[in-house]
Amino acid sequence: MAVDFVTDDSAVQEALDSALRLSKADETEALVMGSEHALTRYTHNYIHESMVERNWQLSVRAAIGKRTGVASTNRLDAEGIASVVARAHEIASLAPEDADFPGLPDDATPCDDIPATYDEATAALPPQARADAVAQIVRVMRRHDIYAAGYVASRNDTIAVANSKGVRRTFRGSDSAINIKAIGETSSGYAEGYARRFTDLDPAALAEVAARKCVDGANPEVLSPGKYTAILEPAAFREFIGYLSWIAFGAQPLEQGSSFMSGKLGQKVMGDNVTIRDDFTQPQGLGMPFDFEGAPRWPVTLIERGVADDVVYDSYYAAKMHHVNTGHALPAPNAYGPLPLNLVVDPGVTSAAGLLAGVERGVLISRTWYIRLVDQQQTIITGMTRDGLFAIEDGRITHGLKNMRFNESIVEALGRCELASELVRSESHVLPAVRIEGFNFTSGTEF
Repeated sequence: MAVDFVTDDSAVQEALDSALRLSKADETEALVMGSEHALTRYTHNYIHESMVERNWQLSVRAAIGKRTGVASTNRLDAEGIASVVARAHEIASLAPEDADFPGLPDDATPCDDIPATYDEATAALPPQARADAVAQIVRVMRRHDIYAAGYVASRNDTIAVANSKGVRRTFRGSDSAINIKAIGETSSGYAEGYARRFTDLDPAALAEVAARKCVDGANPEVLSPGKYTAILEPAAFREFIGYLSWIAFGAQPLEQGSSFMSGKLGQKVMGDNVTIRDDFTQPQGLGMPFDFEGAPRWPVTLIERGVADDVVYDSYYAAKMHHVNTGHALPAPNAYGPLPLNLVVDPGVTSAAGLLAGVERGVLISRTWYIRLVDQQQTIITGMTRDGLFAIEDGRITHGLKNMRFNESIVEALGRCELASELVRSESHVLPAVRIEGFNFTSGTEF
């Protein structure tokens, strides 16, 4: 019988032990990542794909003095493990020295616990449960005489890391998601949901949201380019915040001078009402208590009441920049340095409905796409709206609008914003809706 490195913890630990035992390097790190990803896709109100992908990988990092090498394999039998260990050692022996390499982490102190990260029912969710969710979505669409496209997904992940300095960590988590795009003749609408437990998602309620946007946005009108009061729903706002996670909130761009935070720590950089944290313990989020080199992960306040407070670190940049390691390493090797993966934007005091009520003339943005970076240090991005752009007049949504292209500085926008009081998870981040004054639309589209 084949070994399952997604669910068999003893097999995972044996793979880690074997890699460390076989290595001849000065220091060795072994990382096992196993996942079972189940996905049901649908379009035109019919399921067109249902699949389960089970995969695992062993990655070995060997250090010989100041030289490091990384090799990975999907073969976790004895021969595969021996081969990947040897390849990592050979790569390290040929690599140039990195004078800043501090050695592998040696912090084996207990990590903070995160409750309810794993739900057995979600991890083992059968295809019929995903199909039943699609059926609920389709019933809503047919009632509105439109169709939907999207997916229903569930997953089960195991991440385990060990090194020759005594660090050993294991984490198991489950997750699920529903993505819905409702499509009519002249309009579309969007809704999404994410949860550790699949039973926390309501397919029919999400479908109603997407369908209502599609129906209400029919026969969209043209909006002239210009600056408007804009309300970004969480799915749209997440695209903005997510960009900051890799262009600004890590130690690498800070050290290189490409982050808007470079040279500005301790200074006000956005509105007093904006606090952004990386917090793996946030109950709605998708965090784990250690990073991919086994260092304990810590919540980090990045922006506190508009002031640039800190960025996240891994062992390499912590040593190089004389800072505590916050436990935000990605799997080695990577080109980005440490990254915050669980951003939380603290809520405001006004409800989402209250944000809407205060708008005399503006727009509601359901979702954005095709976003590209224009200027990293100024955090300027360009992109388009999608699947639900609406006019707001005197606090009411009045009619659909054709999609628009925008150019906006994320940081400057966060200096003229108001945040809603309700937090929503979008992908791995947790954040509210936001109202931004003077949101800059540069041109329109034909759809």
